[in-house]
Amino acid sequence: MINIYEIPKDKLQTVKKILEAQDQAGEDLDFEIEKEAGKGKMAKAKSWNINEFRKQGYALRDSKALNLEGDSSYLYIKGDESFFERNEKKLTEAGAKKIEGETYEKVKEKVEEQENSAASGFGSIFS
Repeated sequence: MINIYEIPKDKLQTVKKILEAQDQAGEDLDFEIEKEAGKGKMAKAKSWNINEFRKQGYALRDSKALNLEGDSSYLYIKGDESFFERNEKKLTEAGAKKIEGETYEKVKEKVEEQENSAASGFGSIFS
């Protein structure tokens, strides 16, 4: 499943903060773990809040880089339905708008074209 979002210029930094956020320790769990192997020091185990965008991967392109009009940016993400169920709200609340139709097809084609030419260029280095 591929979703593409249009991001207005004034919302780009807010969306980038979400995309580039570091993983963070979350709440304490109900058990302890050894802090340093073999030293006997114990500490409360913590859950982790993983930035799924960094893990999943995405392409963020300016409209000019895609030869499109306007000053928006476009976010291309390939993932399964459950990824989008968990994460899409973060993007839309930050100002990204999911696109469909003709604009979706244009952006998808151009991003994939750029990625394919980059991959084939990289492959030729080792030929």
